[in-house]
Amino acid sequence: MHKKLHFSGLFIVLSLVFFTFTACSDSDSNNTNNASEVSRGPKLLTIDGDANGLWWDDASQTLYIADDNNNRILTWTDAGGFSLLNDLPTAAEQGSGLGQLVITRDNEVVVTRFGFGKLGDVAYVDASGNAKIVPNLDPERRRIGLTVDASGQLYDSWFVRLENGARAGAIGKLSLEGSEEIIIDGLQKPAAVLAHGDELFVSDQDLGQILRAPIASPGDFTVLTQMESPDLLTVGPDSTLFAGSATGNVYQVTLSGQASVFQTGFQAVRGVAYDATNRRLFIAEHDEVESDGLDHAIHIFPVD
Repeated sequence: MHKKLHFSGLFIVLSLVFFTFTACSDSDSNNTNNASEVSRGPKLLTIDGDANGLWWDDASQTLYIADDNNNRILTWTDAGGFSLLNDLPTAAEQGSGLGQLVITRDNEVVVTRFGFGKLGDVAYVDASGNAKIVPNLDPERRRIGLTVDASGQLYDSWFVRLENGARAGAIGKLSLEGSEEIIIDGLQKPAAVLAHGDELFVSDQDLGQILRAPIASPGDFTVLTQMESPDLLTVGPDSTLFAGSATGNVYQVTLSGQASVFQTGFQAVRGVAYDATNRRLFIAEHDEVESDGLDHAIHIFPVD
């Protein structure tokens, strides 16, 4: 009888120890999961599509993605992964050629479409989820870059092919009602335009330059820095800029014009987007060679 009572007591003690250990383990596991809900990277996100322009909405902690392969806008969150926001109206036969996308103060998701000299335009999804095309725009303009300044004004970048094969590019002041006023011309292949404070920054792939222009007098632009084949831009920490590149590099550029390689080794970098809250950079990598076994992807890297 005494042994039976002793065994029962021992069983109770062991059960309490196991319960305590299990509870602590579950708590630690939950803490770990909570801490890892937001990944600062390095991390690879495989995507069923070809990400071009990227836009990070800090308020909702959501990445917006222009999927060039499927002529649509996707979203991504740490908790939910990828989701379809909306399909876009029919594009050119050669493909949509989606460029940069932005979100306006009226919650419109706006994106440029390259159009390959035939059906270049700007598409958008309004706050009610309706996909539309900005009317009255010149379809020969091959649009890539897009930005919105603090006042809500939109700007886009484009180029046209001349008869001799050369490119002539410009930056325009855009309205969704259907106007596009040239404010900077004399460019060649402006891939990006980015509003930051009271300035515009423009990357020109053919010139190999990032330009800097006051919004009040954009024609008075200067060369901020030179680099090979700069692509889309985003604002980073401490008023630096991140620039993708067709060479497979991502550059970080100070406003004094100093450029350094942030990450390298990609095939071609299209869009970049910075998450200021979690100090991480999203990078859209375009697979240049279909037969190499690689795929289009989005990368996440910490910015320290």
